Amino acid sequence: MMDLSARATTSNWQDVGRDVWRLTDGEKWDKDSAVLLDDRGAPFPPAPLYVSTTDGLVGPGPTIHVPTLSHLAHGDVIVIRRDGERISIAWKSDAVHNSILLTERCEHYCLMCSQPPKDRDDGYLYARAKRVVSALPAGAQAVSFTGGEPTIEPERFLDLLAHVGRVAPGLSVHILSNGRRFRDAAFVRDYAAVGLHDVMVGIPLYGAEASLHDYVVQSRGAFGDTIKGIINLAAASQRVELRVVLQRETVPALREIATFIARNLPFVEQVALMGLEMTGLARPNSDLVWIDPHDYRGELRDAYELLTIAGIKTRIYNLQLCVLDQAVWPAAVQSISDWKNDYPPLCDPCRLRDRCGGVFSTSGSRLSSYLKPFIA
Repeated sequence: MMDLSARATTSNWQDVGRDVWRLTDGEKWDKDSAVLLDDRGAPFPPAPLYVSTTDGLVGPGPTIHVPTLSHLAHGDVIVIRRDGERISIAWKSDAVHNSILLTERCEHYCLMCSQPPKDRDDGYLYARAKRVVSALPAGAQAVSFTGGEPTIEPERFLDLLAHVGRVAPGLSVHILSNGRRFRDAAFVRDYAAVGLHDVMVGIPLYGAEASLHDYVVQSRGAFGDTIKGIINLAAASQRVELRVVLQRETVPALREIATFIARNLPFVEQVALMGLEMTGLARPNSDLVWIDPHDYRGELRDAYELLTIAGIKTRIYNLQLCVLDQAVWPAAVQSISDWKNDYPPLCDPCRLRDRCGGVFSTSGSRLSSYLKPFIA
């Protein structure tokens, strides 16, 4: 598991006047740049901030020391506290998946939520996200905006998307949302009017009817709002991905969910059938949500085949090849974010390891009992 934040120490410290910085080697830098020190030695190029991952290596100006983040690289975007005592990585230049948290607030309290909602004023995160987008390296290709519920402050959310269109028009944007805000047709019109060239909303669906979906998300009326939001987005020619997290409550209804999508929502861009990350609320609710993926391989195969026959692009996320029916292997995607993707030691000799999605390091020891290497 890769650390994305760390306590820091400082040298020659003074308030550097900003919190978001892009790391550079010093040969090319601008107002958004901090110099990542290496072992070349002095003289170092002049800069407003230096970042050192090597003990004892100090720049000629304000320097922040984070030896535990030795994986920092040129092009990464960092966020530092003004006192220099903590640093977080907002963007990894060599990562396949980069996400930016917009809020920890949400009107849902999903049984297996990996980012349990917090009711606090964190509106500053939208403004910080704009600063991160402005600092992205030229080669940045894709970002995911996550929460909480990213649309919980609709004006700030739309302002952020407009900012992306101005400063990073080539960026592919994926938004993880519960979909309820999109029930408002006026909001959907404003969202579509932003005009990003490549944007898609990923919306969870946990039942083919209200009672199951509303129970899983712990919010009455969620199903109706979500379905209306999906339809409004489609009516405005906006791209939608549906996400079904596979857990004890949803697996028995998986065929019905797939049938509902095929009959009522066949226009969606794709459906993602997703393995469970055993962190956040999934841990205290383990008895309610945990099911070994091997035990639902048949239901997963049937849902995949039903959706595929209906002409709906279907992907399987967060699951290992050895627990899947081989009929669904073509749909299995290496989807776990780089910083929390891992492979247990038993996977080392597996000849399919490079094709497999691995496991969540955040799930601890709560993994399938049927993991095994393919050796022959």
